[in-house]
Amino acid sequence: MALFSEHTFPVIGMRDIGDAVGLLPGSLYAHISSKEELLADIVTEGITNYLVELRPFLESHDPAPERMRGAVKAHVRVLAKTLEQTRVAFHQWRFLGDGVREQVIQLREQYEDVFLQIYRAGVAEGTFRKARSERIAVLAVIGMLTSASEWYSPEGRLGADEFGEALAEAAVDGLVATG
Repeated sequence: MALFSEHTFPVIGMRDIGDAVGLLPGSLYAHISSKEELLADIVTEGITNYLVELRPFLESHDPAPERMRGAVKAHVRVLAKTLEQTRVAFHQWRFLGDGVREQVIQLREQYEDVFLQIYRAGVAEGTFRKARSERIAVLAVIGMLTSASEWYSPEGRLGADEFGEALAEAAVDGLVATG
């Protein structure tokens, strides 16, 4: 995973993967059929990790701002545990072939839908303002979260919980209805 996190998919060869795991390139084919298969597994598992942690916020009956804060903080908890995989999952999925890419797009849409449903619930209950474009409002939150993998550091000044709280504050404050 570190290899894909440090370099982009097109520049990584089977020899690089073999060197990273201590196998000859020919021996890799006993374990994977292609580097694309490996990338697909990393991306699919990476996005699925987020869906598992975010789905409870769809089922919650808490007010939408609390659910959105919880979802943002859950995203950061997953990020802190899977930083390299997250970088690959959210930034290199475009290198996948059409069939696999379509499956990943469906997973990404499920991820987006978590935030969209929470946002819509907030608009319905009057706790979130109605944005000119609900999709752009949601994608702004998601963009903040997915780009965090580029600048979050487990060794940084803020731990994962404080970092998540700060992101949640920034995300939700931008959506809250101001009477």
